[in-house]
Amino acid sequence: MYEINFSFEHGAGVFLWCSNPDDEQRWGGNPVDPATLPISADLRAELTRLGEWYNTSLNWAYPPDPGPWRQQECDRFNTAATTALDRLRTELCAEWEVIRNFADQYEDADLDRYLADPAGFQRRPSPPPTATTTP
Repeated sequence: MYEINFSFEHGAGVFLWCSNPDDEQRWGGNPVDPATLPISADLRAELTRLGEWYNTSLNWAYPPDPGPWRQQECDRFNTAATTALDRLRTELCAEWEVIRNFADQYEDADLDRYLADPAGFQRRPSPPPTATTTP
């Protein structure tokens, strides 16, 4: 059985990699080029489209600042990414274990503050953890 990890990486888009060095060698190294996998041209095109879409989630001017996606866009992307994962699992069949290595996307809680003043925006520091005591 082959094992492949499915994730997204800014700049690379869809990122597929084998955990097992033998699988990595068999499929041409990491990251794995979807063109080498026994999947449909339609699914390859969908993976490319998803990767390009994912790249729009980052604030490329200054990546630590909030990205531009509102929750509705995050939800659409999450649905499309999960659908592509399911299709990849189906098309690769039982010979493959396809591992989901991506988190769902969520609107950044600071997006409105950022949009109100992008030049002056600063992230608020996280509050320190509160100490808990047991009676």
